[in-house]
Amino acid sequence: MPASRLDPGFALAVAALAAETALAAAAWRTVLPWLRRRPVLCCLDGLPAYWVLAEGGVYGEFFPLTVMTSGIAGVLYPWRRALPVCAVQVVLCLLAMASEPAHGTGTLLGLPAFYPLTACAGAMLRRLLAQYAAAEEERRRIETAVAAAAERTRLAREMHDSLAKTLQGMVMSAAALPVWIRKSPDRAERDARHLVSALETATREARGLIADLREEAYGLPLPLAVRRVAVEWSRSSRVAARTDLAEAAGAMDAPTVVRHEVVAVLKEALTNVERHACADRVEVRLRCAAGRLELTVRDDGAGFAPPPDGAVHLLAREGHYGLVGMAERARRVGGALTVDSAPGEGTTVTMTLPWPYGSADPDAWTSWTAADDLAVAAGPSPVRERQ
Repeated sequence: MPASRLDPGFALAVAALAAETALAAAAWRTVLPWLRRRPVLCCLDGLPAYWVLAEGGVYGEFFPLTVMTSGIAGVLYPWRRALPVCAVQVVLCLLAMASEPAHGTGTLLGLPAFYPLTACAGAMLRRLLAQYAAAEEERRRIETAVAAAAERTRLAREMHDSLAKTLQGMVMSAAALPVWIRKSPDRAERDARHLVSALETATREARGLIADLREEAYGLPLPLAVRRVAVEWSRSSRVAARTDLAEAAGAMDAPTVVRHEVVAVLKEALTNVERHACADRVEVRLRCAAGRLELTVRDDGAGFAPPPDGAVHLLAREGHYGLVGMAERARRVGGALTVDSAPGEGTTVTMTLPWPYGSADPDAWTSWTAADDLAVAAGPSPVRERQ
């Protein structure tokens, strides 16, 4: 600014404009609703700007700052409400120009024209924002519809692969039972026990499907879902469970189908530990590195002698369907399940699958603390809020 204009009046005008700007920035949550309801407040915003123009000169560096008021009016209001704000600013600008030396008709008409032009630019921005909001709403609606369709497909597949097959086997066993009662009572008794076992399996599978409909862990990012399942299981089974998620940040954006199968394998593995292992401690580890995702569940329980060469399907002959179902879930997402165990040495179940997806920012979730674990154990609402 020219030294001749740097006087106390100019300093006071700049201070007033700065104070108004700082106040609006600090209390924008309160100021913005007022502005949207009362365009006259936007007109009043032109007064301290006019003061600066009158003291510092219309042709100085402060003119573009005053134009922004019309731009904001174009964003906040429809055109019929933004027009009065532009008119007020044009009048104030002409008043400020009256105290300046004449600069020709072009300047007299050109500078005030910036106000309606900037308001038009603001209105265009408002329209673009509205279109973007509509597109985002449509995207969310489509994603919801796709997720619902995927969930229906998953439930149908679950019923076909587990419950339907179990029921079909029960029907065949029940149909043959009268024949064996007449020919071989011992065989009939053995088949009856198998039938009861299959009925218990079918009941458990049906309850699992119903629980899946209410399970909220499937909606969380995979590392948080793994931690939540482990915490809730530890609370209900009273077995100490430790989760290692130090290398799991890359699994934050796991697809829905992968997230569901990994969580389902984890729940089944923990259920097996509770029923058969008699373990004191369980370690759950999720690792995403080197192009693969790996879930490991290790316990210090009784252990068992697994089938040779990892032939998990052979366990079905003995009525152990849990590990068979876990292996099928791993194959469903292109992975594999391995079981490492020995009598008296605990059991380690590992699910491994290729991971072509990108990695996430580790800081996006590592702030989860022990207090959050307690909130998870207390109920689902804190988890929703945290998510």
